Amino acid sequence: MTLSGEQTIYQAAELHQQLHAALAGHAAIELDLSCVGELDCAIAQVLLWLRRESLRKGVALRFVDPSPASLDFIRLVGLQGELSLEEAAHGS
Repeated sequence: MTLSGEQTIYQAAELHQQLHAALAGHAAIELDLSCVGELDCAIAQVLLWLRRESLRKGVALRFVDPSPASLDFIRLVGLQGELSLEEAAHGS
């Protein structure tokens, strides 16, 4: 699954629903963050929920290739360890 563009409070409810459905229907989820232009605390909360729910349900979860904007925000709020980002093309 790829997130793109602006990911803020205005997209949080819809994203939560999409991820909830993905958790129910998949043994593994890969969330590509390479196209994210903006991220805020509401989306960070959704990503934390996803991490915890995936662990609880035994669903493999990978956050891959964070865009510079998403990586900067996640580092700013101190969640890089919790989210276990896998940096590829944008590595730093």
